[in-house]
Amino acid sequence: MEQSPIIMELGEKIDITAIATLKTTLTQLPINAEPQLLDARHVTHIDSASCQLFYAYAQHLAIHNTTLVFLSPSDKFMAVVKALGFETDFNYASM
Repeated sequence: MEQSPIIMELGEKIDITAIATLKTTLTQLPINAEPQLLDARHVTHIDSASCQLFYAYAQHLAIHNTTLVFLSPSDKFMAVVKALGFETDFNYASM
């Protein structure tokens, strides 16, 4: 039976104040062979704690032979990710 990809839309603000909720949400997503897609087009604020969580989650998924993909990341999302040095650690796709 083929499993469909997991798609989750990220909110505008992703920072330390929401990190516990975000971590809980990510850990509740089922892990399957399809990529997990996070729609990042609406992100207007993201901090280093969030980037570190996404990095750790991507590494966790890699152990289970799946990937984390950010869909159509906003310019702000990409600017912060690049400034923090995570740009090459993440996967991206357009919607």
